[in-house]
Formats: sequence, C-alpha cells, structure tokens
Amino acid sequence: MPLVVEIILIAIGVVLLALALVGSGISRRLMTIPKMHRVPRIVLAILGVLLLAGGMWGVSTETGSTKHETPSLDELKSHIPPGVKSEMSCTEAAEAPKGAVEANCSTSGTIPDGVWYILFPDVNSMQAYWIRQVGSSDLPGTECTSQADYTKGSKQEYFLDDQSVTVGEMACYVNGSTTGAMYTDRRFNIIVVAQLSDPQHFSEFQTWLGDPSQPVGDTDATPATPSHTAAAGY
Repeated sequence: MPLVVEIILIAIGVVLLALALVGSGISRRLMTIPKMHRVPRIVLAILGVLLLAGGMWGVSTETGSTKHETPSLDELKSHIPPGVKSEMSCTEAAEAPKGAVEANCSTSGTIPDGVWYILFPDVNSMQAYWIRQVGSSDLPGTECTSQADYTKGSKQEYFLDDQSVTVGEMACYVNGSTTGAMYTDRRFNIIVVAQLSDPQHFSEFQTWLGDPSQPVGDTDATPATPSHTAAAGY
C-alpha cells in the first residue's frame, strides 16, 4: 500500500476518534457540538480504531521491512576486474547463496585456477554467509601473508590506505593440496573466493589476491558496516 494512503487512513482514524469523543460530551466545554447518541459514537470509535490501526500497521511494515532484490549477473560482472574477465572465463554459477548471484571464473591454466565472485543484495546477508563459512573454522592465525599462515589457517581484517575504515575480512587455509583464500568487500557486498592447486605458484597467487582480484566500482564508496561481525561468530 502506498505510504500516502496509509497516512490518510491514520488521519481519518484520528478524526473519527475525535468525533466520537466530542460526541460523548467529554469536550463539550470546548466544542459546541451536541452530545451524540451512543450507537453512532461506538460506530465512529470502531471505524476510527480500525483505520488508525490499519494505517499504523501499513507504515510500520513499509518502513521496517526493506526488501532487497536479488542482484543480476550483469551487475556482478560490472564489478569483476577487467583483467580477470579477459584472462578467465566467467559464467553464472549453477548454484549461489540465497538472494545472491555468483560467477564462476575458474579457468584451467591460470593462477589461481579456481575463482568465484559472489554479489549479495546487502552487507548483512554477505556477512551472514561469511560467518557461516568461516565462523566455525579452525583458523587460529591472524595474517595471510605466508605459506605458513595458510597452512596454520588464518583470518584477518583489511583496511583502506589510512587504516581507519575496515574494507572487509579475509580467511586463508590449506585443504589437502589446495591453497585457498576468501575475502569480503563491504564497499560492494561481494565475496571473492580463490583456490590454487599448485603451491609452487604461491607467490603469484598472493600477488593476484592484491589489486588484480579486487572488485571494481566507485573507488570512493564507503564500506558498509554490518550489524554483526565475523569476530562474533568465532
């Protein structure tokens, strides 16, 4: 229901309740309206309450339940770096987290050889997915800079250049022969997942995780702050 209609219903409800009260004689010293019979007063009061309640309910649901549409693949691709799109084959993943869209850019012969970009409708749904994936994992380390950090399993926050604003969080791990990393970008509500099958290319993998992998868009975008953080889920 349009907000203006809900406001009109509230206004009419208030007027009807006021008329019912005036008609009861409560405000006869301030009003010159004669006392109204009981039945019409009850009818006006009931109608007033119903309209007021309906209008208030409409306003509360309108303002309290923001709906986020599932983002499109084109929107996600607009944030995938040009270098990634030119060197890798990015197609829509067969499955994606609820409410999100995912691109699978995994391409044989590239470094990394496993790459996924996931775009969420808002920062909280992205953060909830991140916590489900990382929150219960055994990642005792606090940096993702060396092979030892990956082997141990680590997680960290990363920041803008001035170190004042958190852009997102990163987790790194080794699972069998696979080296993996996963990070969030709160500027665009995107999670990037990367995997390397040959640890001999670790240095190149780390280089790719820097600027080459970073989602593109408005460089001045302010990272959103989720209502809960991964730290709360560890």
